[in-house]
Amino acid sequence: MTSEQLITLKEAASLLDVSTATLRNWDKKGHLKAIRNPVNRYRMYRLGDVLTLKERAFTYAPMEVPTDPADTDIRRAPSSGGVRRLVRTLHAILRDYEGNSSLIERFDELTKIIYCKLHDERDSVLSLEEAAFRIMPDDTDQRVAIRIRMKYECLVGRKPKLFPERFRSLNLGDSAIRRIVEQLAGIELSNVSEDIKGLFYEEIIRNTFDKGDHQQFFTPRPIVEFMVQALEPYLSGSVCDPACGTGGFLLYVERYLKQTRGPAAVELIGYEIDERLAWVSGVNLDMHHPAQRFSVLHLPSAGSLGSGLKPHFGSVDAIITNPPFGSTLSNQDSLNDFVLGRGHASRRRGVLFIERCLDLLKPGGVVAIIIDDGVLNGPSNADTRLMILERSHPLAIISLPDTTFMPYASVKASILILQKRTDDVNDEKTFTTFFAHAETVGRKTNGEPLLHHDISTGKLELKSDLPSILLQWKAGVGETHNRTSRSEKQYFWTELPVTDDEEYAKNGLRIDPAYHDPARARADDVLRASKYPLSSVLEICNVRNEAVVPSTHLQDEDIRYVGLANIEAHTGTYTPALVNGSSLRSSVKRFVTGDILFARMRPA
Repeated sequence: MTSEQLITLKEAASLLDVSTATLRNWDKKGHLKAIRNPVNRYRMYRLGDVLTLKERAFTYAPMEVPTDPADTDIRRAPSSGGVRRLVRTLHAILRDYEGNSSLIERFDELTKIIYCKLHDERDSVLSLEEAAFRIMPDDTDQRVAIRIRMKYECLVGRKPKLFPERFRSLNLGDSAIRRIVEQLAGIELSNVSEDIKGLFYEEIIRNTFDKGDHQQFFTPRPIVEFMVQALEPYLSGSVCDPACGTGGFLLYVERYLKQTRGPAAVELIGYEIDERLAWVSGVNLDMHHPAQRFSVLHLPSAGSLGSGLKPHFGSVDAIITNPPFGSTLSNQDSLNDFVLGRGHASRRRGVLFIERCLDLLKPGGVVAIIIDDGVLNGPSNADTRLMILERSHPLAIISLPDTTFMPYASVKASILILQKRTDDVNDEKTFTTFFAHAETVGRKTNGEPLLHHDISTGKLELKSDLPSILLQWKAGVGETHNRTSRSEKQYFWTELPVTDDEEYAKNGLRIDPAYHDPARARADDVLRASKYPLSSVLEICNVRNEAVVPSTHLQDEDIRYVGLANIEAHTGTYTPALVNGSSLRSSVKRFVTGDILFARMRPA
């Protein structure tokens, strides 16, 4: 992504943590000028201009340490917003004192510093040594820097397996280290909740804006908590995340089970394709829970989709993961290792991760995985659903709003909970599946918490459907439900048809909530009883589905173009605009006079 690349109004607002109305006002006042899209006149912004403005917003005035002992908790337990401001301050220091470093290099160095700070607090409490993160009256930049470098070298020496060779030294100048120590000296991060510690990593990563080659972005905290708590009855033995990133799922598993069952309740296992994130995941787990049994393995090349995991097939009790389902795998050797990959030039990683998770699980093991909704109902994924139904029991499918992963991605996704089948003859007993739809998950489109005042308690709380869905799920686990069992509009239980059911197979073995909603079956009964039968569009029309890229195929022509800006809301009335083909770089559908136009669009 280059600095000259244009981004939308919403993307710019998310990067700057302001509203779209604020950006429009800045445009009018000339603070941040927008560029108008030549087709629809929407505001667009140069990425470089936005990032420059974001950098200017960072300041690093030293934080005042309270002199009143009663105020020490303010320093010991900063709020979520306070941690975000602190990280931005540290990042600004590195930007100004380490000007030639990249965002990702600053991420590395801040990870090392925070690791040092947390262990320094722990060592000081245990009286192993005097705190390194302090400023003495006669300290020079060099003396402070020497103390911190020695501290980091000592920590690396204690646990060398946690640190790949390229992460074993602290690569900051003396002045930068001194300024960072000044910021952190009065803060006790070990007293901060683990949720907030994770914000250090999220706040640094979000400044890179792009997800990177492997589609990495953070799973929102409410989703992590929901998935772990939903799987709690099945968590024992070993718990694995085959795309662990910075270890967010594994951290919360340990924290939650420690509260409910005591320390070291399970063994934590992480696999990661990116060496940097594998390192961060390991130090993250060690920072928070040095006594916990855990291992994080870096798998280069295809990561968990490569051959490196074959020796571990059938060894894991539970899996919780958010794989990179938006990217594809095209390596033929790797594809041929998958039933769902053979015969394909490429396949979505999310699809292959489902098969790989079933491979890793022990018989009877359970996986909770976030997947693209196309897996549930897309015609091209019927083979994936056949594998799901043949190799596992779908225990739950929870639909998420398409704003869940903003600002990193806008995608309609669901949480899929599967239990791997066993060879036991009793395994063929009837299973019911829990379906739910969450409209809110406690998160704004810019990634900030979505809050509301709870009338019953009078407190400010997350606005999320997930807690009520979790209650319904836990109340019904192991219970018997009939096909029309339905608690509210938000969730229901139903028994899935068998795979050799002719009508079910004809409809592609769909497992999405819309298809299995009991209300749909009742609606079908009403329609069948009507004296005015309905036909589908496909039954009475020939379909034209021709895709072209105007800037490539029609670059010298003026064409009639219909985009979202040309379609009237609610009525669907459209007014084509005359544009030059060279201005449209994305793929569009071609139509001619007499065609009937229709679109399958997201309700939002």
